[in-house]
Amino acid sequence: MSRFFLYFLSNYIYACNNNTSLADRLYYLNKSLNGLDLYYEVNLPEVFFLDHPVGSVIGRGIFGNGFSFSQNCTVGNNKGVYPTLGENVKMMSGSKILGNCKIGNKVVISANTYIKDTDIPSLSLVFSANDKLIIKPISEQYFEQFIGK
Repeated sequence: MSRFFLYFLSNYIYACNNNTSLADRLYYLNKSLNGLDLYYEVNLPEVFFLDHPVGSVIGRGIFGNGFSFSQNCTVGNNKGVYPTLGENVKMMSGSKILGNCKIGNKVVISANTYIKDTDIPSLSLVFSANDKLIIKPISEQYFEQFIGK
């Protein structure tokens, strides 16, 4: 639970006081204690879920409600551009989203999937690497039954 508290505290201190010195220290403490690289300038949505986030690096993307990720996930930039994630995007272990990507709503990004500068439509299951990316449409019923609402 300390990974949430330290992120929220550093984010709050930065947002309210623009005290980057203290926010930096809390960020590095969180990174050292919990193995989670979640910078205080990242604005997570009101509703999100971290499932064993050790080794994850979450950059300054735009995140919709219901965002969730597990270990070794990365959301990062490519040439200074960060991705935009819709609502209920689920990143499985080791998945990566980099650069100019627009990820739709209710999307599952499978383990070890690598997406770079690619748009993904809503209600999709995505797997493989960027040059061989496979995007399978899924039904809303499938998403809600097997993945969750």
